[in-house]
Amino acid sequence: QVHTQEINEYPEDVKAEFLRVSEWIRAARKQHGARIVIRLVDPQSLGGIWKVLRHRIRRYPTFFVDGVERVIGWEGDPDAVLARALAQRGEG
Repeated sequence: QVHTQEINEYPEDVKAEFLRVSEWIRAARKQHGARIVIRLVDPQSLGGIWKVLRHRIRRYPTFFVDGVERVIGWEGDPDAVLARALAQRGEG
């Protein structure tokens, strides 16, 4: 309930993006289960600022698959990149 109150204080576009990321995470976990690990990093946290600077992230959301392939935004199709990475590992 506390998180809901905090989220409601954000602008509509931020809330919409949060919901989209949340739904994507739920769907990815449902489809791939324990074969994937998802780490969500707040770019405004200390660790997040470090990652933004280190990886030169300029647009959000940015997804990293296997710590190597970077998918910027939704047009980069994180689902396809994730499926390809799992197939390369022999887990697809």
